[in-house]
Amino acid sequence: MLGFFVVVFVVLAALSALYWRWRKKIEEEIAEGAGIEWAHFQKHDPDFVKDMSEEKFREVYKRVHEPRFPGYALATLATFFVSLPVTLAVLTMLLWGAEKAGALPEPVEVADRFLIEDGELRFFRDAPPEAALYYIRDLAGFYYFFGVLIVWLLIVAFFMRRFHGRRPGYLRDEIIRSRE
Repeated sequence: MLGFFVVVFVVLAALSALYWRWRKKIEEEIAEGAGIEWAHFQKHDPDFVKDMSEEKFREVYKRVHEPRFPGYALATLATFFVSLPVTLAVLTMLLWGAEKAGALPEPVEVADRFLIEDGELRFFRDAPPEAALYYIRDLAGFYYFFGVLIVWLLIVAFFMRRFHGRRPGYLRDEIIRSRE
């Protein structure tokens, strides 16, 4: 498991480095676009930006035109893998507590319910009772799978709410909003 997390960490570090390089290039292009747009407003609609400094305009322009999805996608992916050990530990503790409280049946009890008189299982005709114990003991994987899936869905919901909640409007709307 440690090897898996080392590989994931290396991949996330590489993706972060690529994102950082890409973002620097995008910031240069946005700065150039902000200068062009500032000159356009100064020439064609100077009353609209008369109370605004060029630095404030560049800040608003960047907020409107900066691509946000790659950063959110990288943060979501990193949160997935950072939360995985914690999620597995919590699920293990919950299953252990449920087993100690008697909420989960013993594998022997479940295997006895599925046996027919001649010792065969209803859902495994050719399996001996010992195989049923191994199968039923591994049913906890069901809880792990859906537990991890639910946590990951919660992470996606959290980041998507932030992504859409912080969505900027059009440039004119944001300039008006920055005056308030």
